[in-house]
Amino acid sequence: MPQRLRVRSKRPKVFFTHNKMSATSSPSSPKAPSNSTTRTPSTPSEVFDDILSSAQPPPTYSQQTWNPSNPYFPHYHNQNMSTTATTPPESLIPPTPALFTTRPILQDTLKTLSSKEQLSTAEICMKYLSNPSDPFPILSRREHIAFLKSGVLGVQNGKLREEMVALDASRPWIIYWCLQGLVSLGVDVGKYRERVISSLQPLQNESGGFGGGNGQVSHVTASYAAVLALAVVGRGEDGDEEYGEALGIVDRRAMFRWLHEIKDWESGGFRVCVGGEEDVRGVYCALVILALLGLPTSGNLTQGTKEYLGRCQTYEGGFGATPNGNEAHGGYAFCTLAGLCILGEPAVVLRKYLDMDRAISWLSARQYAPEGGFSGRTNKLVDGCYSTWVGGCWALIEAGINGPQDENEEKLGEKEVGGLRDKPRKGPDYYHSNYILLGLASTQNYFYYTSSPIPLSSPPPSPNRGSGDPPLPLTAPFLWRYSPRIPSNTPNVAEAIVKDMPAWPDDVTEEDLLPGQEVESDRLKVHHPIFNIPFERAGEIEAWWKGKVGF
Repeated sequence: MPQRLRVRSKRPKVFFTHNKMSATSSPSSPKAPSNSTTRTPSTPSEVFDDILSSAQPPPTYSQQTWNPSNPYFPHYHNQNMSTTATTPPESLIPPTPALFTTRPILQDTLKTLSSKEQLSTAEICMKYLSNPSDPFPILSRREHIAFLKSGVLGVQNGKLREEMVALDASRPWIIYWCLQGLVSLGVDVGKYRERVISSLQPLQNESGGFGGGNGQVSHVTASYAAVLALAVVGRGEDGDEEYGEALGIVDRRAMFRWLHEIKDWESGGFRVCVGGEEDVRGVYCALVILALLGLPTSGNLTQGTKEYLGRCQTYEGGFGATPNGNEAHGGYAFCTLAGLCILGEPAVVLRKYLDMDRAISWLSARQYAPEGGFSGRTNKLVDGCYSTWVGGCWALIEAGINGPQDENEEKLGEKEVGGLRDKPRKGPDYYHSNYILLGLASTQNYFYYTSSPIPLSSPPPSPNRGSGDPPLPLTAPFLWRYSPRIPSNTPNVAEAIVKDMPAWPDDVTEEDLLPGQEVESDRLKVHHPIFNIPFERAGEIEAWWKGKVGF
Protein backbone atom coordinates (compact mmCIF):
# COMPACT_ATOMS: atom_id res chain seq x y z
CA MET A 1 0.00 0.00 0.00
CA PRO A 2 1.37 3.45 -0.83
CA GLN A 3 2.78 5.27 2.16
CA ARG A 4 1.94 8.91 2.77
CA LEU A 5 4.65 9.90 5.21
CA ARG A 6 3.25 11.65 8.26
CA VAL A 7 6.05 14.03 9.19
CA ARG A 8 5.96 14.90 12.84
CA SER A 9 7.77 18.00 13.99
CA LYS A 10 11.01 17.20 15.75
CA ARG A 11 11.57 18.43 19.26
CA PRO A 12 12.54 22.09 19.57
CA LYS A 13 16.23 22.86 19.43
CA VAL A 14 18.10 22.16 22.68
CA PHE A 15 20.69 24.75 23.65
CA PHE A 16 23.47 24.27 26.18
CA THR A 17 25.07 26.87 28.42
CA HIS A 18 28.26 26.07 30.35
CA ASN A 19 27.79 22.39 29.49
CA LYS A 20 24.44 22.28 31.26
CA MET A 21 21.04 22.30 29.64
CA SER A 22 19.23 25.56 30.24
CA ALA A 23 15.45 25.88 30.18
CA THR A 24 14.76 29.53 30.83
CA SER A 25 11.43 30.40 32.34
CA SER A 26 9.04 33.07 31.18
CA PRO A 27 5.59 34.22 32.32
CA SER A 28 3.99 32.13 29.64
CA SER A 29 6.22 29.11 30.10
CA PRO A 30 4.42 26.21 31.79
CA LYS A 31 5.93 24.72 34.89
CA ALA A 32 6.11 21.12 35.88
CA PRO A 33 3.82 20.18 38.77
CA SER A 34 5.57 20.05 42.12
CA ASN A 35 4.61 17.37 44.62
CA SER A 36 6.31 14.87 46.82
CA THR A 37 5.90 12.08 44.31
CA THR A 38 7.52 13.93 41.42
CA ARG A 39 10.29 11.83 39.95
CA THR A 40 13.69 13.48 39.66
CA PRO A 41 14.88 13.02 36.10
CA SER A 42 18.43 11.79 35.72
CA THR A 43 19.28 12.65 32.13
CA PRO A 44 18.84 15.75 29.94
CA SER A 45 16.50 13.76 27.73
CA GLU A 46 14.26 12.92 30.69
CA VAL A 47 14.32 16.55 31.78
CA PHE A 48 13.15 17.58 28.34
CA ASP A 49 10.42 14.91 28.28
CA ASP A 50 9.09 16.13 31.63
CA ILE A 51 9.00 19.73 30.45
CA LEU A 52 7.31 18.68 27.23
CA SER A 53 4.61 16.65 28.97
CA SER A 54 3.85 19.46 31.42
CA ALA A 55 3.32 21.85 28.48
CA GLN A 56 0.33 19.95 27.17
CA PRO A 57 -2.87 22.00 27.73
CA PRO A 58 -6.12 20.41 28.92
CA PRO A 59 -7.71 18.68 25.91
CA THR A 60 -10.58 20.55 24.27
CA TYR A 61 -11.39 17.84 21.75
CA SER A 62 -11.50 14.10 22.05
CA GLN A 63 -9.55 12.18 19.47
CA GLN A 64 -11.55 9.28 18.13
CA THR A 65 -10.28 6.38 16.06
CA TRP A 66 -8.63 6.99 12.73
CA ASN A 67 -10.95 7.42 9.79
CA PRO A 68 -11.14 3.86 8.41
CA SER A 69 -11.04 5.12 4.82
CA ASN A 70 -7.86 7.07 5.41
CA PRO A 71 -5.47 6.24 8.24
CA TYR A 72 -3.54 9.48 7.81
CA PHE A 73 -6.16 11.88 9.15
CA PRO A 74 -7.75 11.67 12.62
CA HIS A 75 -11.28 12.89 13.18
CA TYR A 76 -12.12 15.08 16.14
CA HIS A 77 -15.63 15.50 17.50
CA ASN A 78 -17.48 17.64 20.01
CA GLN A 79 -17.27 15.89 23.37
CA ASN A 80 -20.74 17.02 24.45
CA MET A 81 -22.54 16.01 21.28
CA SER A 82 -24.74 12.94 21.60
CA THR A 83 -24.40 10.50 18.75
CA THR A 84 -26.40 7.61 17.42
CA ALA A 85 -25.55 4.75 15.17
CA THR A 86 -27.06 6.57 12.21
CA THR A 87 -25.90 10.10 13.07
CA PRO A 88 -22.13 10.47 13.28
CA PRO A 89 -20.79 13.24 15.49
CA GLU A 90 -20.01 16.57 13.87
CA SER A 91 -16.36 16.86 12.86
CA LEU A 92 -14.52 19.85 14.26
CA ILE A 93 -11.19 21.43 13.39
CA PRO A 94 -8.52 19.37 15.19
CA PRO A 95 -6.56 21.26 17.84
CA THR A 96 -3.07 22.38 17.00
CA PRO A 97 -0.48 20.43 19.05
CA ALA A 98 0.76 22.35 22.08
CA LEU A 99 4.29 22.58 20.69
CA PHE A 100 2.99 24.99 18.06
CA THR A 101 0.95 27.19 20.40
CA THR A 102 3.45 27.89 23.19
CA ARG A 103 6.74 29.74 23.35
CA PRO A 104 9.92 27.71 22.76
CA ILE A 105 10.35 25.51 25.81
CA LEU A 106 14.14 25.69 25.90
CA GLN A 107 15.90 28.98 25.25
CA ASP A 108 19.53 29.95 25.54
CA THR A 109 20.35 32.70 28.02
CA LEU A 110 22.65 34.29 25.44
CA LYS A 111 20.53 36.69 23.40
CA THR A 112 21.62 37.23 19.80
CA LEU A 113 20.03 38.82 16.75
CA SER A 114 19.11 35.34 15.53
CA SER A 115 17.54 34.23 18.81
CA LYS A 116 15.54 37.46 19.05
CA GLU A 117 14.31 37.06 15.48
CA GLN A 118 13.36 33.45 16.13
CA LEU A 119 11.33 34.35 19.22
CA SER A 120 9.65 37.24 17.41
CA THR A 121 8.70 34.95 14.52
CA ALA A 122 7.43 32.28 16.93
CA GLU A 123 5.16 34.74 18.72
CA ILE A 124 3.62 35.93 15.45
CA CYS A 125 3.00 32.36 14.31
CA MET A 126 1.50 31.38 17.67
CA LYS A 127 -1.12 34.11 17.29
CA TYR A 128 -2.58 32.20 14.35
CA LEU A 129 -1.91 28.66 15.49
CA SER A 130 -3.55 29.24 18.90
CA ASN A 131 -6.90 30.10 17.31
CA PRO A 132 -8.87 26.81 17.35
CA SER A 133 -11.71 28.08 15.16
CA ASP A 134 -9.80 29.52 12.21
CA PRO A 135 -6.03 29.31 12.49
CA PHE A 136 -5.18 30.24 8.92
CA PRO A 137 -6.08 33.36 6.92
CA ILE A 138 -7.29 32.94 3.35
CA LEU A 139 -4.71 33.54 0.63
CA SER A 140 -4.88 37.16 -0.60
CA ARG A 141 -4.95 36.31 -4.28
CA ARG A 142 -5.63 39.77 -5.67
CA GLU A 143 -2.73 41.40 -3.83
CA HIS A 144 -0.29 38.57 -4.65
CA ILE A 145 -1.26 38.67 -8.33
CA ALA A 146 -0.69 42.43 -8.48
CA PHE A 147 2.69 42.05 -6.76
CA LEU A 148 3.91 39.33 -9.14
CA LYS A 149 2.62 41.15 -12.23
CA SER A 150 4.82 44.08 -11.28
CA GLY A 151 7.83 41.81 -11.78
CA VAL A 152 6.74 41.03 -15.33
CA LEU A 153 5.37 44.40 -16.43
CA GLY A 154 7.33 46.72 -14.16
CA VAL A 155 5.95 49.23 -11.70
CA GLN A 156 6.40 52.37 -13.79
CA ASN A 157 7.08 52.86 -17.51
CA GLY A 158 7.66 49.15 -17.84
CA LYS A 159 10.67 49.16 -15.51
CA LEU A 160 11.40 47.47 -12.20
CA ARG A 161 12.23 49.38 -9.05
CA GLU A 162 15.71 50.92 -8.80
CA GLU A 163 16.85 48.50 -6.10
CA MET A 164 16.39 45.62 -8.56
CA VAL A 165 19.64 46.71 -10.27
CA ALA A 166 21.40 44.45 -7.76
CA LEU A 167 19.68 41.49 -9.50
CA ASP A 168 20.91 42.38 -12.99
CA ALA A 169 22.51 38.95 -13.29
CA SER A 170 19.23 37.27 -12.32
CA ARG A 171 16.90 38.47 -15.06
CA PRO A 172 15.77 34.96 -16.12
CA TRP A 173 15.10 34.15 -12.47
CA ILE A 174 12.87 37.17 -11.91
CA ILE A 175 10.86 36.27 -15.00
CA TYR A 176 10.46 32.64 -13.90
CA TRP A 177 9.59 33.44 -10.27
CA CYS A 178 6.86 35.86 -11.29
CA LEU A 179 5.42 33.71 -14.08
CA GLN A 180 5.24 30.52 -12.03
CA GLY A 181 3.81 32.39 -9.04
CA LEU A 182 1.08 33.83 -11.27
CA VAL A 183 0.31 30.39 -12.72
CA SER A 184 0.02 28.94 -9.21
CA LEU A 185 -2.61 31.58 -8.48
CA GLY A 186 -4.60 30.64 -11.58
CA VAL A 187 -3.47 33.38 -13.98
CA ASP A 188 -3.11 32.63 -17.71
CA VAL A 189 0.39 33.91 -18.48
CA GLY A 190 0.14 33.23 -22.21
CA LYS A 191 -0.48 36.94 -22.75
CA TYR A 192 3.11 37.60 -21.65
CA ARG A 193 4.65 35.19 -24.19
CA GLU A 194 6.03 37.78 -26.61
CA ARG A 195 7.38 39.92 -23.78
CA VAL A 196 9.13 36.94 -22.18
CA ILE A 197 10.64 35.76 -25.46
CA SER A 198 11.89 39.22 -26.38
CA SER A 199 13.44 39.58 -22.91
CA LEU A 200 15.20 36.20 -22.89
CA GLN A 201 16.32 35.94 -26.50
CA PRO A 202 19.12 38.55 -26.14
CA LEU A 203 20.50 36.64 -23.14
CA GLN A 204 21.24 33.52 -25.23
CA ASN A 205 24.86 33.20 -26.33
CA GLU A 206 26.01 31.78 -29.65
CA SER A 207 28.26 29.37 -27.76
CA GLY A 208 25.17 27.93 -26.04
CA GLY A 209 23.26 28.63 -22.86
CA PHE A 210 21.90 31.84 -21.35
CA GLY A 211 23.57 34.54 -19.32
CA GLY A 212 21.96 36.19 -16.33
CA GLY A 213 21.84 39.55 -18.15
CA ASN A 214 22.71 41.16 -21.44
CA GLY A 215 26.30 40.46 -22.50
CA GLN A 216 26.97 38.07 -19.61
CA VAL A 217 28.57 34.64 -19.96
CA SER A 218 26.36 31.56 -19.98
CA HIS A 219 25.60 30.13 -16.55
CA VAL A 220 23.75 26.90 -15.88
CA THR A 221 21.42 28.42 -13.26
CA ALA A 222 20.50 31.30 -15.58
CA SER A 223 19.99 28.78 -18.41
CA TYR A 224 17.81 26.65 -16.13
CA ALA A 225 15.67 29.66 -15.15
CA ALA A 226 15.34 30.75 -18.79
CA VAL A 227 14.24 27.28 -19.88
CA LEU A 228 11.70 27.12 -17.04
CA ALA A 229 10.33 30.57 -17.88
CA LEU A 230 9.88 29.57 -21.53
CA ALA A 231 8.30 26.30 -20.42
CA VAL A 232 5.83 28.16 -18.18
CA VAL A 233 4.78 30.68 -20.82
CA GLY A 234 3.76 27.87 -23.16
CA ARG A 235 2.76 27.66 -26.80
CA GLY A 236 1.44 30.39 -29.06
CA GLU A 237 -1.95 30.35 -30.71
CA ASP A 238 -2.61 27.84 -33.47
CA GLY A 239 -0.89 28.97 -36.62
CA ASP A 240 1.56 31.21 -34.80
CA GLU A 241 4.65 30.19 -36.74
CA GLU A 242 6.83 32.96 -35.35
CA TYR A 243 6.74 31.77 -31.74
CA GLY A 244 4.98 28.39 -31.57
CA GLU A 245 6.41 26.52 -28.58
CA ALA A 246 8.32 29.14 -26.61
CA LEU A 247 11.14 26.67 -25.98
CA GLY A 248 11.71 26.73 -29.73
CA ILE A 249 13.84 29.85 -29.35
CA VAL A 250 16.51 27.79 -27.55
CA ASP A 251 19.43 26.78 -29.77
CA ARG A 252 19.34 23.14 -28.74
CA ARG A 253 22.46 22.16 -30.69
CA ALA A 254 24.54 24.95 -29.10
CA MET A 255 23.08 24.12 -25.68
CA PHE A 256 24.08 20.48 -26.16
CA ARG A 257 27.68 21.45 -26.98
CA TRP A 258 27.83 23.87 -24.04
CA LEU A 259 26.61 21.24 -21.56
CA HIS A 260 29.50 19.05 -22.68
CA GLU A 261 31.86 21.95 -21.95
CA ILE A 262 30.68 22.32 -18.35
CA LYS A 263 30.61 18.57 -17.66
CA ASP A 264 33.26 17.50 -15.15
CA TRP A 265 34.37 14.23 -16.67
CA GLU A 266 36.45 13.22 -13.66
CA SER A 267 33.86 13.63 -10.89
CA GLY A 268 30.65 13.04 -12.87
CA GLY A 269 29.22 16.44 -11.90
CA PHE A 270 28.62 19.67 -13.82
CA ARG A 271 30.18 23.11 -13.43
CA VAL A 272 27.95 26.17 -13.28
CA CYS A 273 29.85 27.80 -16.15
CA VAL A 274 32.98 27.20 -18.19
CA GLY A 275 35.82 27.33 -15.67
CA GLY A 276 33.40 27.84 -12.77
CA GLU A 277 32.70 25.95 -9.57
CA GLU A 278 31.15 22.51 -9.59
CA ASP A 279 28.28 21.61 -7.29
CA VAL A 280 24.95 19.85 -7.04
CA ARG A 281 23.11 22.92 -8.35
CA GLY A 282 24.97 22.53 -11.62
CA VAL A 283 23.98 18.88 -11.83
CA TYR A 284 20.27 19.43 -11.19
CA CYS A 285 20.01 22.45 -13.51
CA ALA A 286 21.86 20.63 -16.31
CA LEU A 287 19.63 17.57 -15.99
CA VAL A 288 16.44 19.66 -16.09
CA ILE A 289 17.68 21.39 -19.25
CA LEU A 290 18.49 18.04 -20.84
CA ALA A 291 15.08 16.60 -19.96
CA LEU A 292 12.90 19.56 -20.93
CA LEU A 293 14.71 20.12 -24.23
CA GLY A 294 14.73 16.40 -25.03
CA LEU A 295 18.49 16.48 -25.63
CA PRO A 296 20.39 13.22 -26.06
CA THR A 297 22.76 12.07 -23.35
CA SER A 298 25.21 10.53 -25.78
CA GLY A 299 28.91 11.08 -25.28
CA ASN A 300 28.78 9.87 -21.68
CA LEU A 301 27.11 13.14 -20.66
CA THR A 302 25.51 11.62 -17.56
CA GLN A 303 28.22 9.09 -16.79
CA GLY A 304 29.12 9.11 -13.10
CA THR A 305 26.39 11.64 -12.28
CA LYS A 306 24.30 9.35 -10.07
CA GLU A 307 27.40 8.40 -8.09
CA TYR A 308 28.32 12.07 -7.74
CA LEU A 309 24.89 12.89 -6.30
CA GLY A 310 25.06 9.96 -3.89
CA ARG A 311 28.39 11.18 -2.52
CA CYS A 312 26.82 14.55 -1.63
CA GLN A 313 24.96 12.99 1.33
CA THR A 314 26.53 14.11 4.61
CA TYR A 315 26.95 12.48 8.01
CA GLU A 316 23.73 14.21 9.14
CA GLY A 317 21.71 12.52 6.42
CA GLY A 318 21.17 15.73 4.46
CA PHE A 319 23.00 16.84 1.34
CA GLY A 320 25.82 19.30 0.80
CA ALA A 321 26.85 21.30 -2.24
CA THR A 322 29.61 18.87 -3.20
CA PRO A 323 30.93 15.49 -2.07
CA ASN A 324 33.63 17.22 -0.02
CA GLY A 325 31.83 17.30 3.31
CA ASN A 326 29.94 20.57 2.96
CA GLU A 327 27.15 21.42 5.40
CA ALA A 328 23.79 19.83 4.62
CA HIS A 329 21.33 22.31 3.10
CA GLY A 330 17.66 22.09 2.08
CA GLY A 331 18.25 23.46 -1.41
CA TYR A 332 20.95 20.89 -2.09
CA ALA A 333 18.68 18.17 -0.75
CA PHE A 334 16.05 18.95 -3.37
CA CYS A 335 18.68 19.19 -6.12
CA THR A 336 20.11 15.79 -5.18
CA LEU A 337 16.79 13.96 -4.87
CA ALA A 338 15.28 15.55 -7.99
CA GLY A 339 18.48 14.98 -9.96
CA LEU A 340 18.45 11.27 -9.18
CA CYS A 341 14.74 11.06 -10.01
CA ILE A 342 15.48 12.55 -13.44
CA LEU A 343 18.05 9.83 -14.05
CA GLY A 344 15.83 6.88 -13.18
CA GLU A 345 12.96 5.36 -11.28
CA PRO A 346 12.85 6.83 -7.75
CA ALA A 347 12.47 3.49 -5.98
CA VAL A 348 15.61 2.25 -7.75
CA VAL A 349 17.98 5.22 -7.82
CA LEU A 350 17.17 6.66 -4.39
CA ARG A 351 17.53 3.34 -2.62
CA LYS A 352 20.72 2.47 -4.48
CA TYR A 353 22.64 5.70 -4.05
CA LEU A 354 21.31 7.15 -0.77
CA ASP A 355 20.85 6.23 2.86
CA MET A 356 17.10 6.79 2.92
CA ASP A 357 16.68 6.40 6.69
CA ARG A 358 19.18 9.15 7.43
CA ALA A 359 17.73 11.37 4.70
CA ILE A 360 14.23 11.06 6.19
CA SER A 361 15.58 11.79 9.67
CA TRP A 362 17.35 14.97 8.52
CA LEU A 363 14.41 16.23 6.48
CA SER A 364 12.01 15.60 9.37
CA ALA A 365 14.25 17.64 11.67
CA ARG A 366 13.90 20.68 9.42
CA GLN A 367 10.42 21.53 10.73
CA TYR A 368 10.55 23.66 13.86
CA ALA A 369 8.11 24.34 16.67
CA PRO A 370 6.40 26.61 17.41
CA GLU A 371 6.97 28.33 14.06
CA GLY A 372 5.79 25.31 12.06
CA GLY A 373 8.00 26.25 9.10
CA PHE A 374 11.10 24.63 7.67
CA SER A 375 14.72 25.61 8.11
CA GLY A 376 17.39 25.08 5.49
CA ARG A 377 20.14 23.92 7.84
CA THR A 378 20.58 22.62 11.36
CA ASN A 379 20.12 25.34 14.00
CA LYS A 380 19.15 27.97 11.42
CA LEU A 381 15.98 30.07 11.31
CA VAL A 382 12.89 29.00 9.40
CA ASP A 383 12.36 30.48 5.95
CA GLY A 384 9.27 30.30 3.75
CA CYS A 385 11.14 29.21 0.60
CA TYR A 386 12.05 25.91 2.25
CA SER A 387 8.41 24.89 1.96
CA THR A 388 9.57 24.02 -1.58
CA TRP A 389 13.21 23.06 -1.08
CA VAL A 390 12.48 20.85 1.95
CA GLY A 391 8.73 20.29 1.67
CA GLY A 392 9.08 19.39 -2.01
CA CYS A 393 11.48 16.57 -1.13
CA TRP A 394 8.73 14.51 0.47
CA ALA A 395 6.95 13.65 -2.78
CA LEU A 396 10.27 12.30 -4.10
CA ILE A 397 10.98 10.39 -0.89
CA GLU A 398 7.49 8.85 -0.93
CA ALA A 399 7.93 7.73 -4.53
CA GLY A 400 11.25 6.16 -3.57
CA ILE A 401 9.53 4.19 -0.79
CA ASN A 402 6.27 3.33 -2.57
CA GLY A 403 7.71 2.43 -5.97
CA PRO A 404 5.70 2.77 -9.20
CA GLN A 405 1.94 2.97 -8.73
CA ASP A 406 -1.02 2.27 -10.93
CA GLU A 407 -2.30 5.54 -12.36
CA ASN A 408 -5.90 4.33 -12.37
CA GLU A 409 -5.72 3.47 -8.66
CA GLU A 410 -4.91 7.06 -7.69
CA LYS A 411 -7.90 8.48 -9.58
CA LEU A 412 -10.33 7.11 -6.97
CA GLY A 413 -12.23 8.69 -5.15
CA GLU A 414 -2.36 43.51 8.61
CA LYS A 415 -3.15 45.49 5.33
CA GLU A 416 -2.00 43.20 2.75
CA VAL A 417 0.09 44.74 -0.02
CA GLY A 418 0.74 41.49 -1.85
CA GLY A 419 3.70 39.18 -2.10
CA LEU A 420 5.02 36.51 0.25
CA ARG A 421 8.09 36.65 2.41
CA ASP A 422 10.86 34.80 4.18
CA LYS A 423 9.15 35.15 7.59
CA PRO A 424 6.79 37.58 9.36
CA ARG A 425 7.90 41.22 9.46
CA LYS A 426 10.20 40.73 6.46
CA GLY A 427 9.49 42.37 3.11
CA PRO A 428 7.97 40.38 0.23
CA ASP A 429 9.97 39.47 -2.86
CA TYR A 430 9.42 37.53 -6.08
CA TYR A 431 11.65 34.60 -5.07
CA HIS A 432 9.85 33.80 -1.83
CA SER A 433 6.45 34.51 -3.36
CA ASN A 434 7.01 31.80 -5.97
CA TYR A 435 8.54 29.14 -3.76
CA ILE A 436 6.08 29.60 -0.89
CA LEU A 437 3.21 29.21 -3.36
CA LEU A 438 4.87 26.08 -4.76
CA GLY A 439 5.29 24.75 -1.22
CA LEU A 440 1.64 25.40 -0.41
CA ALA A 441 0.57 23.75 -3.67
CA SER A 442 2.64 20.64 -2.87
CA THR A 443 0.58 20.07 0.30
CA GLN A 444 -2.66 19.96 -1.71
CA ASN A 445 -1.84 16.97 -3.91
CA TYR A 446 -0.39 13.48 -3.70
CA PHE A 447 2.42 12.96 -6.23
CA TYR A 448 3.42 9.51 -7.39
CA TYR A 449 5.55 7.79 -9.99
CA THR A 450 4.13 5.43 -12.63
CA SER A 451 5.73 2.50 -14.40
CA SER A 452 7.42 3.21 -17.70
CA PRO A 453 5.96 1.45 -20.76
CA ILE A 454 9.59 0.65 -21.69
CA PRO A 455 12.42 -0.40 -19.37
CA LEU A 456 14.37 2.48 -17.85
CA SER A 457 17.48 0.42 -17.26
CA SER A 458 20.47 1.23 -19.42
CA PRO A 459 21.10 -0.87 -22.55
CA PRO A 460 24.31 -2.90 -22.78
CA PRO A 461 27.44 -0.75 -23.21
CA SER A 462 28.87 -0.32 -26.68
CA PRO A 463 32.23 0.99 -27.91
CA ASN A 464 30.66 4.36 -28.72
CA ARG A 465 28.55 4.66 -25.61
CA GLY A 466 29.38 4.83 -21.91
CA SER A 467 28.03 2.22 -19.53
CA GLY A 468 26.61 4.88 -17.22
CA ASP A 469 24.22 6.51 -19.68
CA PRO A 470 20.46 6.11 -19.18
CA PRO A 471 18.19 5.65 -22.21
CA LEU A 472 17.98 8.47 -24.71
CA PRO A 473 16.54 10.92 -23.86
CA LEU A 474 15.80 11.34 -20.13
CA THR A 475 12.20 10.14 -19.82
CA ALA A 476 11.88 9.35 -16.10
CA PRO A 477 10.68 12.82 -14.99
CA PHE A 478 7.75 12.62 -17.42
CA LEU A 479 6.27 9.57 -15.66
CA TRP A 480 5.00 11.46 -12.61
CA ARG A 481 1.28 11.88 -11.89
CA TYR A 482 -0.74 13.57 -9.19
CA SER A 483 -4.04 13.15 -7.38
CA PRO A 484 -5.95 15.40 -4.94
CA ARG A 485 -6.75 12.19 -3.05
CA ILE A 486 -4.57 9.89 -0.96
CA PRO A 487 -4.90 6.10 -1.24
CA SER A 488 -5.54 4.31 2.03
CA ASN A 489 -5.10 0.88 3.57
CA THR A 490 -8.64 0.06 2.51
CA PRO A 491 -8.63 -1.32 -1.05
CA ASN A 492 -10.14 0.96 -3.69
CA VAL A 493 -10.67 3.78 -1.20
CA ALA A 494 -9.04 7.21 -1.21
CA GLU A 495 -9.83 10.45 0.56
CA ALA A 496 -9.41 14.10 -0.38
CA ILE A 497 -6.29 15.70 1.05
CA VAL A 498 -8.13 18.96 1.68
CA LYS A 499 -11.91 18.93 1.97
CA ASP A 500 -14.33 21.66 0.98
CA MET A 501 -11.70 23.76 -0.81
CA PRO A 502 -13.11 25.18 -4.04
CA ALA A 503 -10.80 25.29 -7.01
CA TRP A 504 -9.83 28.47 -8.81
CA PRO A 505 -12.38 28.61 -11.64
CA ASP A 506 -10.58 28.32 -14.97
CA ASP A 507 -13.13 30.56 -16.65
CA VAL A 508 -12.53 33.49 -14.30
CA THR A 509 -9.40 35.62 -14.66
CA GLU A 510 -8.23 38.28 -12.27
CA GLU A 511 -9.45 40.94 -14.72
CA ASP A 512 -12.98 39.51 -14.48
CA LEU A 513 -13.22 40.09 -10.74
CA LEU A 514 -15.14 43.12 -9.58
CA PRO A 515 -13.44 45.61 -7.23
CA GLY A 516 -13.26 44.03 -3.80
CA GLN A 517 -14.36 40.62 -5.09
CA GLU A 518 -12.28 37.64 -4.07
CA VAL A 519 -12.20 33.93 -4.81
CA GLU A 520 -12.29 32.48 -1.29
CA SER A 521 -9.93 29.58 -1.77
CA ASP A 522 -6.36 28.59 -1.00
CA ARG A 523 -6.41 26.06 -3.83
CA LEU A 524 -3.45 26.48 -6.18
CA LYS A 525 -2.60 25.13 -9.60
CA VAL A 526 -0.71 21.84 -9.63
CA HIS A 527 3.00 21.98 -10.45
CA HIS A 528 5.44 19.29 -11.56
CA PRO A 529 7.38 17.96 -8.53
CA ILE A 530 10.70 17.78 -10.42
CA PHE A 531 10.56 20.77 -12.76
CA ASN A 532 8.46 23.19 -10.67
CA ILE A 533 6.44 24.30 -13.70
CA PRO A 534 2.71 23.82 -14.42
CA PHE A 535 2.08 20.08 -14.38
CA GLU A 536 0.34 19.89 -17.77
CA ARG A 537 3.24 21.68 -19.45
CA ALA A 538 5.57 18.73 -18.88
CA GLY A 539 3.46 16.49 -21.11
CA GLU A 540 3.10 19.18 -23.76
CA ILE A 541 6.85 19.78 -23.81
CA GLU A 542 7.59 16.06 -24.06
CA ALA A 543 5.27 15.82 -27.07
CA TRP A 544 7.01 18.85 -28.61
CA TRP A 545 10.53 17.45 -28.54
CA LYS A 546 9.38 13.97 -29.46
CA GLY A 547 7.93 15.49 -32.62
CA LYS A 548 11.26 16.98 -33.66
CA VAL A 549 13.75 15.22 -35.90
CA GLY A 550 17.29 15.68 -34.60
CA PHE A 551 18.11 19.23 -33.57
